[in-house]
Amino acid sequence: MRYLAVSAVAVLLVCSPAFAQSDVAGNWRVEFVVPSGEKAVNMTINQKGTTLSGRVINEDGEFPAEGRIVGDQVTFAWTVPDEGEQVTITMKGTVRGDDISGVAQLGNVGEGTLSAHRMSRNP
Repeated sequence: MRYLAVSAVAVLLVCSPAFAQSDVAGNWRVEFVVPSGEKAVNMTINQKGTTLSGRVINEDGEFPAEGRIVGDQVTFAWTVPDEGEQVTITMKGTVRGDDISGVAQLGNVGEGTLSAHRMSRNP
């Protein structure tokens, strides 16, 4: 009987919405603060399970991006040219419906706050 009760609890935990995978596929507007000031980009995220791919568009061009989603925790990164070098920007945040809040890490330069809002979902 004890095994049956433990199994029932395990099934409830796995099926619970609190443990459900967040859906982040779509088009996002992302704003973040880095040491050089405030930045804003448009981002398209495609999702297959926990694997994310897509692109980031800003005034300097379009850049491929990739990441992961585990539960409501998202990590998404892209690389941009900066003064002759390649700098990786890594977004880490918590998904709440159509919003993400967290931090943006700009290479080894530093990090700042980040907020994103989904403008539309992928068809």
